[in-house]
Amino acid sequence: MTKGTRIVAITLAAFIATSAARAESLPLIEAARYQDAAMMQTLLSDGVDPDSRQADGATAIHWTVYNENVEALALLIAADADVNAVNRLGASPLYLAAKSGNAELIEQLLEAGANPNVAMPLGETAIMTAARAGTSRGVELLIRAGADVNASEQSREQTALMWASAQGHVGVARLLVSAGADLEARSKLRPRLMYADGSNGGAFDQGVMEQLGGFTALLFAARSGDVDMARLLLDSEADIEAVAGNETSALVIATHSGHPALAELLLERGANANTIGAGYTALHAAILRGDLETVNALLAHGADPEARLLRPNPVQRASEDWSLKGPMVGATPYWLAASFREADIMRALVEGRADPSATNEGRLSIPRNREDRESYTAKVVSGFESSVQAAIRGDSTRSRYYVQPNPDPVGEQQLALAAVLAAVEHGVDLNHRDFSKSTALHDAADRKLPDIVRELAERGADVNALNARGQTPLDLAIAAESRVNFFDFSVSVSGPTASEVLLEFSAVHSER
Repeated sequence: MTKGTRIVAITLAAFIATSAARAESLPLIEAARYQDAAMMQTLLSDGVDPDSRQADGATAIHWTVYNENVEALALLIAADADVNAVNRLGASPLYLAAKSGNAELIEQLLEAGANPNVAMPLGETAIMTAARAGTSRGVELLIRAGADVNASEQSREQTALMWASAQGHVGVARLLVSAGADLEARSKLRPRLMYADGSNGGAFDQGVMEQLGGFTALLFAARSGDVDMARLLLDSEADIEAVAGNETSALVIATHSGHPALAELLLERGANANTIGAGYTALHAAILRGDLETVNALLAHGADPEARLLRPNPVQRASEDWSLKGPMVGATPYWLAASFREADIMRALVEGRADPSATNEGRLSIPRNREDRESYTAKVVSGFESSVQAAIRGDSTRSRYYVQPNPDPVGEQQLALAAVLAAVEHGVDLNHRDFSKSTALHDAADRKLPDIVRELAERGADVNALNARGQTPLDLAIAAESRVNFFDFSVSVSGPTASEVLLEFSAVHSER
């Protein structure tokens, strides 16, 4: 036998011996896995190592806790099994017990000497896991055993209180607060490139860096709309004006997330109705969500009905997020309500002393190439549209659905008409001209909205007004009606066309 052959033989013999030793100890793990307590008792009585491991590092005690078998766990503890053993993923028996929310198992393990602060590789401790699972008794036992209530994991730097708040476990949160959990601890700030208009073209150059994270426990409750959790945290003196990484307050988050009951609670507790660090207020968010109840509550608590939108909401590309998009920057709440075709909200805002005659601001051009940004001089290219024009050009779906037809074009035109009539009722000039010298009638004709064309014409709108290109509403209506539809859907409505309605009112073509 050569030297090389002898080495191979010795190595193989060692491998076989090791495998045989493991094979002898595996029956205990198999018995634990299949919850055969009698076999476990026999094997332990025969001297089988209670801490033998399978390939992934799991021991019999891991399987016993995973199966939530209290009787089998008692057998292993009596045999001095290591209650702090961790598998290759770093999971301890206490972690598994906390994950299942089984307080009885947690108690057994702690009494047997389990470390209440043993952590997973990324820092997750048993009290965080138990808080997420919602086991109040388990969390109480961990606190008594000395678990650190303010420990945070490394991935998002979240604490047990944040997890309890996010999951809506009020009882758990109450225990943590009583044990000294930090109400103002914040999750990790995570900068992310996002988009201002949700478009699929030029998205990188229009990208913005958004600071995600920075949430306190109260901000997590605001996002989920948990009134009971918020009440607990506020009663415990959580900062009601704390803001997330993107400068949104609890009130803005709750409103933007569509939680009017929580918004009402926050207002009652004194939340600032005009916080605008994120570029928009809770009032803007309430209008975005079509939430008349919260609009009224905000106005009653001093919300500014004239606050203009300062920045768009960053979104994911082609997402269905509820977002205030780039073209809306500079708009007042009333103008936004008109654009979203929310006639009732428009009336509520006027009652709250909003100015219905305010237009949006001029929209500036932006460079298409990154290298031009330093030397580029922006100029006004659009804007100064009235609320009547906003209603005509707007969309009740908030443009949330990417290249999808509106399933109800007739209903959509009626919503637009209701918003137009509300603006007219509030004295908005029908013949107002925007930056391009277009009137509301130009817009209605171009969008093939015959009912609105008729209403405007009957109310005295100039049917032959010329825009900056020298076009009349009739020019635009005929061009729109002859335009090729490249999509496999139609948004037209039955009945007379916009051009036919205009001709009824003696509309003419331009001479150009």
